[in-house]
Amino acid sequence: MKTLVSLLVILLASSWSAYGRAYFFTRSELIENSSAIAIIVVGEPEPAKPVGENRDPFAAEDDGASGKVWTYSEQANVRVEKVLKGDLPDEFILYGHESYICAHCPLAKGRFLAFLSKDGELWVGANWQLSLRPIKEDQVEWYISEDQRYPMKFQKLDDVLKLVSASLQRQSEHGSAGQPATRSKSVSEAGDKPQPESEGRSR
Repeated sequence: MKTLVSLLVILLASSWSAYGRAYFFTRSELIENSSAIAIIVVGEPEPAKPVGENRDPFAAEDDGASGKVWTYSEQANVRVEKVLKGDLPDEFILYGHESYICAHCPLAKGRFLAFLSKDGELWVGANWQLSLRPIKEDQVEWYISEDQRYPMKFQKLDDVLKLVSASLQRQSEHGSAGQPATRSKSVSEAGDKPQPESEGRSR
């Protein structure tokens, strides 16, 4: 009986481990699977307000913002400096800290090379904590090689931007890069939010 119980515990633990493991993109996967790539300035994060088309109408005020896949407990105002891929307004709200036990996209005040997607109507990180690559002066924290996710190191921002642009060009030639980089009108100018390029999030 003890042996049977032990086997059941091992099987359950293995199943949970396989189910709960977050996948982190390689360098090219991050570029390809992001709906938008941009240099952004993130304001001070604050608790997410309960918004979203999938919001539970009976949710408490501190339950966060609801996407189609996750609920987000943080939000921050974002100003866009430069768009490399996708369609972004000049300013928007970014949501982070997903309701997922294994990984999430934490928000922090600062300047970032951002890789974004949409969860329902919410702008969010495209791949957990890899989504926002911090910029310090003229350097950005970036992959050492194509397949090595960690550790990353600070490299010249211009060199990384050239690499990202070259990767987007290659993807465009193969018909997989999506829409060219554009800047949409802000919400106040356009009257509504930009439409998502794709629903949900690539993982």
